[in-house]
Amino acid sequence: MDLPGGRLASNLTGFGSAKGKEEAGFEGKLEFPYYKEAQWLEIIRLTVQALLAFVGVVGNVLVCVVISSQTHMRTIINYFIRNLAVADIGVLLLAFPLAVIKEQVPNQWPLGEVFCLYVVPLGDIFLGVSVWSITLIAFDRYRAIVRGARLPKRGSTAVFKSARLMVACLWLLSFLVISLPLYLVMGFSADHTPGHEVVDCSPNWSNDEIGNKMHQLYIIGLTMFWYVLPLAIIAATFCSISQKLRASSRFNRSIRKEYGDNDEQNVRKRIRERQNIKAKKLLIPVVVVFAVTMLPLNVFRLAALYWKEIMFHKYLWVYYNVCVFCVVVNSSANFFIYSVVSEEFRQSFKRFFSRNVGAPNSQGGTERTVRSPLSPVNLSRLSRLLSNKRSEGTDEAVNNNEDEV
Repeated sequence: MDLPGGRLASNLTGFGSAKGKEEAGFEGKLEFPYYKEAQWLEIIRLTVQALLAFVGVVGNVLVCVVISSQTHMRTIINYFIRNLAVADIGVLLLAFPLAVIKEQVPNQWPLGEVFCLYVVPLGDIFLGVSVWSITLIAFDRYRAIVRGARLPKRGSTAVFKSARLMVACLWLLSFLVISLPLYLVMGFSADHTPGHEVVDCSPNWSNDEIGNKMHQLYIIGLTMFWYVLPLAIIAATFCSISQKLRASSRFNRSIRKEYGDNDEQNVRKRIRERQNIKAKKLLIPVVVVFAVTMLPLNVFRLAALYWKEIMFHKYLWVYYNVCVFCVVVNSSANFFIYSVVSEEFRQSFKRFFSRNVGAPNSQGGTERTVRSPLSPVNLSRLSRLLSNKRSEGTDEAVNNNEDEV
């Protein structure tokens, strides 16, 4: 996880060179002025983080397997959700362990020069892909609900080619914005002087005016690309979607008052309206969790860029650990959000376990297929179902058959 000066832990001390030690006022053995948490508290913190990361990896892998293995889950939106899950797995398996290593042994990089120069710069790609995957989902819903874009047929080859292209561009853009600049400045140094051995892995931005400007430009650009811009796009799309749904709801109510509830076209509109509302309910917690959990990291990054004294603040490592914990929560939470909010994902998870673990179907028969709130509705089948149940009342027919479509 990048912060000003490169990897945060490497630049908290800045003691990878003789110049850094001299500027910090240390001679001989390094003594750090930072708060040191109690050992039992450190063990609890690391254990909780590791458990969250493990559960997050398992949950995201399950999301990927369910979407890939079940035909009814193969939609464009779920394709983006799977890409989000892959990015979260990358955060938990690469970026998180690197952050822990830096916190535990900030001046004794243990993984060698090759890993430092060629693997470490890739760690933050996953966070960029994660937030922009959420942005793609929000924009797709905006096109479908506000712009009235025609929903693709399930399994449409041309549409999936377009989605694959967007995802590939997303990974490439994240590499160019986040990792490529780090490859140009990444440095590895080893000082084996007795009494203050230091092995450092961190970006080495030059100390001249051009280097400082490039450093500032990178950090500001990273914050914009990683946080501000995607959240602004998501907020704008959500506002437009909310306005459209409210207007649609008012219009449908007025039509029902004037023509009654038994018109098939009105029922279709009501079903589509409910599906769109469900889509919004699924996306909102994902976006809120991202906005809240990634805020500390971005604020910390900017603070360290313009407030140099923070690098020697007593509770600097406390701030750092809060940022790491929030990132782990962000990458682990989506599986639980899908399980709680989405009926489709709940049923798909149950179906997966019933097939692979041998758990019997709780209903004693074939499970119903639940349409994703982010997927198009099979309106022709809905019409047939409704025509068979008109005698039961339109509202009851809608409620009973909405999930069967």
